[in-house]
Amino acid sequence: MNGSEAVQLIEEALARQASLRPDRLAITHLGYESGGEPRRSDVTFGELHRRAAAFAARLSSAVLPGQRVMLLHNTGVDFVVEFFGCLLAGAVPIPAPEPEIPYHRAAERLTRIVEDADVTAATAAPQVSTADVIGLSPRLAGVTWLDRTDGSAGDGAGDGTAPGPEVPLRERPARRDDVAYLQYTSGSTGSPRGIEITHGNVLDEVDHFGAALELGPDSVLVNWAPLFHDLGLVLGVLVPLLRGGHIVTMSPQAFIRDPERWLRAISDFGGTHSAAPNFAYDLCLRRIPEARRAGLKLDTWKVAINGAEPVRAETVDRFAEVFAPYGFRAQAMRPSYGLAECTLAVTTPPLHETPGRFVADRDALSEGLAKPAAAGRVLVSCGRPVTGMNVTIVTPGTREELPEDTVGEIMVTGWGVARGFHGQPERMTELHTGDLGFFHEGELYITGRRKDVIIVRGQNYHPVDLEQVAERADPQIRPGCLAAFQTGDSVGLVCEVRGQRSEESLAETATAIQHVISETFQLKLDVIALVQPGSVPKTSSGKVRRNECGRRLAAGELRVRHRTQRESAAVRISAAAAKPMLRFLLARVLGTPVAELDDHVPFADYGLDSKGAHELAGELERLLDSPVPSSTIFDYPTISDLAKALESR
Repeated sequence: MNGSEAVQLIEEALARQASLRPDRLAITHLGYESGGEPRRSDVTFGELHRRAAAFAARLSSAVLPGQRVMLLHNTGVDFVVEFFGCLLAGAVPIPAPEPEIPYHRAAERLTRIVEDADVTAATAAPQVSTADVIGLSPRLAGVTWLDRTDGSAGDGAGDGTAPGPEVPLRERPARRDDVAYLQYTSGSTGSPRGIEITHGNVLDEVDHFGAALELGPDSVLVNWAPLFHDLGLVLGVLVPLLRGGHIVTMSPQAFIRDPERWLRAISDFGGTHSAAPNFAYDLCLRRIPEARRAGLKLDTWKVAINGAEPVRAETVDRFAEVFAPYGFRAQAMRPSYGLAECTLAVTTPPLHETPGRFVADRDALSEGLAKPAAAGRVLVSCGRPVTGMNVTIVTPGTREELPEDTVGEIMVTGWGVARGFHGQPERMTELHTGDLGFFHEGELYITGRRKDVIIVRGQNYHPVDLEQVAERADPQIRPGCLAAFQTGDSVGLVCEVRGQRSEESLAETATAIQHVISETFQLKLDVIALVQPGSVPKTSSGKVRRNECGRRLAAGELRVRHRTQRESAAVRISAAAAKPMLRFLLARVLGTPVAELDDHVPFADYGLDSKGAHELAGELERLLDSPVPSSTIFDYPTISDLAKALESR
């Protein structure tokens, strides 16, 4: 029994598990606050439900059904108890990150959440000083802060296991379409917004994604991802618990400080499932030397989800190679695609399939076509749509469905799509993700983000392409810690560099980066900044915040070790380079897919009128930084003719 069948609310699914297996372990939390061996806290399903009901009873004196409660926890039993307790009381929990010292850095984000969601009450992890948080802004001071005597009894299994009310104190209609919680986005490309996740969204996730991963009562899921993030909350807590499984948790800080703790927990507890962004697998490779791998037993790990950020083929291959002697099986690695606006999961490889690989021709990819090549960008499949989720590749402008092997925006419909954004009346029935990708033989491949795409002279460049190629310029460049971005017509690249380096050495690295980018893409970077480790801004899931990185560089907020800047000049262009630029611009002016354009067909045959010719000439003038009379478009009326004319200017 999956735990969500025939129930309407998440808390009913928890009550069912507490009834079916009251004495089975639900949660084991490993606390590494003092370093060394972890402090272990165990909670059974029966204890979890009783403690959640006790918290609901206390909460009901301060909060009415439907009001919002902010939970400032990164991980731990307290968070899980309070999350379910909010649901039992009819309140709407809002997972949020613990503010880090100095607290003023978190003031803006927390204040914005409180104002946007009209938060009534809040709780915080034991290590957070609520008095200091309250002092950050008048709006935070206006929230009812529940101290530990008003809330849960801590992460231990002592006082907090005393029986509490078995049922919610406030009855309300059981509706799957009720908002269960607000998930605030991490803001990788814009300001975070509160996503309304319903009970039905979660229960369907439990049913369909849980079944796809074969999660059940015998499963052990080890999680360090923060519980305020959709990956940590949904896959790290809700899906396994509501299917009767056992979860083992630790804080994200514990993992970052020592990645061995993650693999050691999988080994010690017989972990069957775990999920993490690509950088976590990289971190294990860099930070766990062979001497510290002794005794690891990873043969029970049958599902290793790799998601929440771009999946790198070299990471997947290297992790499988290095940890194979300790029982890790390459087929356990499951690159997947999901996002908070879809509750979590969108695609994942079926367990009986090996995820595909696609070596894409870079030039064709920049034109929106996925063509195989002997050498190029290596893309890893993120699998197939989870049952009940529908994924379509569409043109960003016209929403026209595109065929296989054509890059477009990923559009999603199905049970996982959230109800909408808090404070906005529009219901979300389909989600235009802003992510770019294509299908090949039924599998989804992700190529980047629409907002991140760099356009130079009509040519599209995916930032991850530039970043991965730049990494090869110097072994001291930190993998996954680069940000390529565009500000106006200027293209910049920020790279974190390790080690003590002389100014001359850093200048050589910048020159090597410019060379490898120019050689691979025929592109000159306008700005290259080499910065201290930890400077490139990322979201809570490890995604690089490229536009924010560009803003911080311009504002002087990055710890720059070396910077080179190219002088601007009018652009000269070859006919070969002009053709893809012209195809792109003409397609945009006409509203026609690039693939439908022919270099030798007259513009008039596509319906280009004088208004369109003026628009095309203006776009060319801006990109080439030199005058392009509209008459040029009529004098050279095909892509091929116009490309030659531009070369000979």
